[in-house]
Amino acid sequence: MLARQTNAELGKSFHASAVRLETALAVQNQSQWKLNFDPRFQHVTLHWIRVARGGEQIDHLNRERMRLIQRETQLEHHVINGSWTLLVVLDDVRTGDIIEAGYTVEQQHPINAGWCEVFFGVPAQVVVGRFRVAVFFLASRTGMAWKASSDAPPRRETAADGRISWSWEGAQPTLRDPEDNTPGSHLDYIWIQVSDLPGWNSLGRRAAEQWETVGSGVKLEARPEFARPPLPDGAAVTRLVRHIQDNFRYLSIDLATGGWVPTDPETVSRQRFGDCKDLVWLATKVLRGWGVSARPVLVGSGFRRGVASLLPMAGLFNHALLEVDLAGWRRWFDLTARSQGGDYFSLSVGLFGWGLPVDESADDLQEQPNPSMPHQYVMRETIYIDTRKGRSSLVEQRLWMNGYHADNMRRTRLAQGTDGFAAEWLKHAEKRYGKVVRHSPSQWRDDREKNVCEVLETYSISNFLTNEGGKRVTYDLPTNLAIQFIALPPDKPRRTPWSLPYPLEMRHLVTVIAPKMGNRGWQRRKWTHHDFFGSLSDLRPSKAWSKSSRVVLNVQEVAADGVGAYRTHLFDFFKAIPWRIYLPGNRAHPKLDANFGKLLPEGAGPDAYVPAEDLSKFPEAVLGQPPKRHWRERLTASKMLRWFWLLWFLIIILGAVLSGSK
Repeated sequence: MLARQTNAELGKSFHASAVRLETALAVQNQSQWKLNFDPRFQHVTLHWIRVARGGEQIDHLNRERMRLIQRETQLEHHVINGSWTLLVVLDDVRTGDIIEAGYTVEQQHPINAGWCEVFFGVPAQVVVGRFRVAVFFLASRTGMAWKASSDAPPRRETAADGRISWSWEGAQPTLRDPEDNTPGSHLDYIWIQVSDLPGWNSLGRRAAEQWETVGSGVKLEARPEFARPPLPDGAAVTRLVRHIQDNFRYLSIDLATGGWVPTDPETVSRQRFGDCKDLVWLATKVLRGWGVSARPVLVGSGFRRGVASLLPMAGLFNHALLEVDLAGWRRWFDLTARSQGGDYFSLSVGLFGWGLPVDESADDLQEQPNPSMPHQYVMRETIYIDTRKGRSSLVEQRLWMNGYHADNMRRTRLAQGTDGFAAEWLKHAEKRYGKVVRHSPSQWRDDREKNVCEVLETYSISNFLTNEGGKRVTYDLPTNLAIQFIALPPDKPRRTPWSLPYPLEMRHLVTVIAPKMGNRGWQRRKWTHHDFFGSLSDLRPSKAWSKSSRVVLNVQEVAADGVGAYRTHLFDFFKAIPWRIYLPGNRAHPKLDANFGKLLPEGAGPDAYVPAEDLSKFPEAVLGQPPKRHWRERLTASKMLRWFWLLWFLIIILGAVLSGSK
C-alpha cells in the first residue's frame, strides 16, 4: 500500500506505506527502514513505524533504535549535497510480516517556496495492492492543475467549507515487465502530477532572482584567464568553454542552497571546481563582461524533451547548460563535458530537447537550438589472406570519427594513457579476429579544432580460416559495425518507443585481398525507411572483393506502433550484411599496398576511408527477397561451359547446312 496526502497551503505532505515481506530475501532487504531527506529545507515528523503480524502490531518508533547518517550517497559521482538518511533497524522480522510506516514532510525550498508541486509514481516492478494520492487546497487558490498517465485512475473532486480535495485511488495487481531500450523521456509507469506554478516563465524568473544575487559585483574579466579578447567571436567563446571544461574539475559541494543556487563565481574561479550550475554561472558572468549575450538554461537529464509535455515544476530539472547568442546564432554548451573538440557551431551537446532559461525576461521553455548534425563513425578494414597452413594473414584497420564519437574516443585515450589505449584496442582485435599479434605500433591522430579522431591498427592474424580438405578454405567475416552498435528490437508487440543512438551515420568497408579471386561483378541495394536508411554495395572485381555498408538514423526514437515495421526493414538489412568467402588453399597472400600501415594525409575526410557512392544507382531492396545479381556474377563457370557447347553445336549444324547447300 502506498499513500500520499499533500496540503498545498501548509507545504506539508503525509506519506504512508505498508509492505508485505513475502520471501526471505525481502526480509533481508527490507528489515532496515530508511528515509532520505535534506535537513536544510525539510522537517520530518514520524507518526509510526511498526510491524504487523497476524492481529498484532509491534511498535518500532524507538529513538534508541534510530540512526541519523550523513552518508553522501552521490559521493562516487563527485556530489556532496548535505542530505541525511534516517535509519531504523527493525528487530525480529519474519516472512509474512507487514512493515508499516507513516510520516510527514514539511518543505520550504528556496526556489519554489509557496508553490505546490506533487509528482507521484507507482513503482513498475512492485505489486501494489492499493495506492492513493490526495491534494488539499483552498478554493480561493488559483492556478491548480493536474496531469496523469493514461493508465492512472480517474480523479475525484470534493469541495466543502471552502476547501477542495483532488484524489486518485487505484491498484497495480501485476508487475509491469520492463522493456529494453525505452527512451528516458518516456514514463513507463503510472504517474500523477499536480502543480500550481503560474508558468515556466515564473520559475525561470524566480531562479534568475536568486542567481543574480550571487557574484553581482565581481568583474572576472580582470583576471588574465578571463580577459576580454580583442574580438569576442565564436572562436573566443569556444576557447572559454574548453578552458573551463579542461581546467575546472567537476565537484558539487552544496551545503547551503539545496542544489539550486550557484556558488559565487569568484570562489569557483579560485578553487577551480564546481558543479554544472557553478561552472555555467562562472562562464555566464565572464561572457557578459565581454558584452556577449549569455544565460544559464536548466534541463532534465531524465525527462529530457518530455518536460515540455508536463506541468511546470522545479523538480523536473537536474542539470544546467550555457546558452550563448552571437549575432542570432544561438548555441548550448555543456561545461561538465571534458576534452571536447569542434568549434562554436559543432561542439556536441546531449539531446535534451527543451530547457528553461534562468532569465527574468524568459517567457517559456526554449527548444534546443543545436543542429542535428550527423555524428559519423567510419571504419575501413583491409584483410590480406594467406591460405597456407600455419601462415599468418594481415589486417589493416582504419577508423575515422567525429562528433560525440571523437569526444568519447579522446576521453578514453586520456583516461587510459597511450599504452593502455593500445592494449584495449588489441583486446578488441582478439575478439574480432581471433589469434592476434600487433604488426606495427598503434597510430593516433587528433584534430581537436575539427573534432576528428583517427586510429590506425595493423595486426597479424592466424587460425581464423576453416580448412576444407586443403583444397579450399572458408572465411566468415567479423561482425559488421551496424550489427554491432545498432540494436535489433525483439520480434514482439511493444508498448513503449524504441530509442536510437541519433544522430548517427555509420560506414563500414571490408576489402578482402587473396590469391585466385576472379571477377564476379557486383550487387547494390538500399533500404529506405522513415526511421533509418541503409545501403549495401558488394563489389567483386578480380583480386580484391569488398563489401561496403552505410546506415543513417533519422530519428531519436521509433514510436511503439512503428517498431514492427522498423524491425522488418532493419532485420532485412542486417541479413544481407554477413559474408562468407571461399578461397583456394595453400596460397600466399598478395603483395601489400604501398600505403599499408600509413595514416592517410592529414585532413582526409570520411570519403577517403569509405567513399560516398551514387545512391541513385542502388535499387530499392525487396524485403525478404535475395538481390538480383549482376550479369557477370550470374554467368558462372558451369553456365559458360553450357553456352560454349551450345554455341559449338550450332556452329557444326550451320556448317553442315552450308556445305549441303553447295
